Parts: sequence; C-alpha cells; structure tokens
Amino acid sequence: MELSVIVPCYNEAQTLDEFQKVVSEALKKKKITYELIMVDDGSSDSTMEKLELIAKENKNVKVISFSKNFGKEAAMLAGLENATGKYISIMDSDLQHTPEVLINMYNKLLENPEYDVVASYKESRCNEKPLRRTLTSIFYRINNMLSDVKLLPGASDFRVFKSCVKDAIISLPEKTRFLKGIFSWVGFNTIYVPYSPAKRVYGESKWSITKLIKYSLGGIISFSNKPLIFTFIIGIISFLVCFINFILMGNLSNRTIILLIGILMLCIGIIALYISRIYSNLLSRPSYIIRKKIGFIDKENK
Repeated sequence: MELSVIVPCYNEAQTLDEFQKVVSEALKKKKITYELIMVDDGSSDSTMEKLELIAKENKNVKVISFSKNFGKEAAMLAGLENATGKYISIMDSDLQHTPEVLINMYNKLLENPEYDVVASYKESRCNEKPLRRTLTSIFYRINNMLSDVKLLPGASDFRVFKSCVKDAIISLPEKTRFLKGIFSWVGFNTIYVPYSPAKRVYGESKWSITKLIKYSLGGIISFSNKPLIFTFIIGIISFLVCFINFILMGNLSNRTIILLIGILMLCIGIIALYISRIYSNLLSRPSYIIRKKIGFIDKENK
C-alpha cells in the first residue's frame, strides 16, 4: 500500500459520494495504490449508511464507526492506528481539501526524500467569518508566545507524511491530544506548502465558536506550563500589592478587594484547566470506542 488517506467524518452524508469519487479517481489516474480510511465519528445523520454503501462499491474504502462522537482528534488517531500505507495523509471530507493539493504534497515528498512531512497552510482566511478569523489569529499568537511548540499560522491537519512519523505519533501515551502540536513536538523534517480551501459545497462547518475556544485552550495547555508560572507570578504581585496597601493605608479598599477576587478566580481557572487535563489522562479511558469496522483484515473480521 503506497498511500493511506485518513478521513474523519461527522454528519457529512451529503458530501461523501462526491468526495470519495473525486479522490479515488485522482489517485487511480496517478496510479497510486491507496486506501481511504473513513472514520464515522458518531454521526447523527446517515453518514454511516453512506459509508457502508461506498465501501461495498469501492474496495479501497475502509470504514471505522465510533460508538459515539469522540471528536476529530480521536477520529484522526483511529485512522493513524489502522493505516498501513508507506505514506499517510489526513484530509477533511467536506471537499475543501482537494485531491490536487493531496497529490501535489505526495509528489513533493517523493521528490524531496530529506523531508518526512509535507504540511499545508491556508494562504488566506478571507472567506472565513470575521469573528472566527480573529479568534484563530489570536490563538496562534498566544500559542506561539506561551508554548515551546511553535505553530505556523494557518497550519492545517491536511498533510502527507511518512509512516515513521505515524509510528512516533501513535507511540505517545497521552489520551487528550492536540495533533497540530504533536506534529511539531515529534520533530522530523517538515516542508510547508500554501493552499486555498475550495468553497464548501454542502452544509456548514461543525466547528462552533465554543468548540474552537475549547480546542484552542486544550492546545495551549498541552505544550506549555507558562500559564501556571504566570499564575504564580500574579499571586506574588497580588500579595505585595495587598501588603503595601495594608502598610500604607491600614486597610484594604473595596476596589482592591474586588480586583484581587477577580485575579484569584482567574488563577483558579487556569489551574483548573491543568487539573482537568491531568484528571482525563489519569482515568486512562480509551480515546475512542469502535462500534464497527469494515474492510479491515483483522481478528474482528475473520
């Protein structure tokens, strides 16, 4: 198997037929042996029914169905753990990631054997809603300021990489994952290529503002302890302010008390994020549970 293409799917029933058709035709035209690993992330529409039909018609399509919605990170991990290709790719099923860019990244990896990963980044975010574009920009700035793992602004999960990179990623024992950060953390030689997302043909993005904020916070605390250090520094400064205020004034003003309560709540919130992450990993629950697999040759299907 030359190329494994991992495709997380969540309520994408409308796009699946066209997606697998254009990707399969493009790869066959280039005579690239491939497998499409399509992961149904607990969809509530007819995504799984569509995938079952597609798998019957196209033997290169393999399907993993989760018992519930575990999130895109879990879907990508499941794909990685089941991929058998010499090269691996991750792409979305909404048709914004095009097969032309996929093949371009694959060829660039072949032409440059010194590289292990070819990753894409968005040339422009002009088509995104202003609020989402602003929040995304703020996330990259904060992450690159606080984290030891630097992310290229606009970097996407859409990439092609060697199987050794896949092995390094799935060897990590952590349960709560931030794959963009993990790609940077594991190292390997990476080259970035720009791309312009195609217009979404059906439906809307499943990433709400709330999900994006939660995802971003998880990414920052996954690779940095600086917020905890800042919390300690803020605590020291607050103590000194209170102490000086008390010495000079003999008491604390209402404004000072309100300010300190606000600072205290902020510090508790930051610590709570880290405790939540520690708690999730200590539970050692699996990142996902598979309800059904189609097309894989393993003990479950014998």
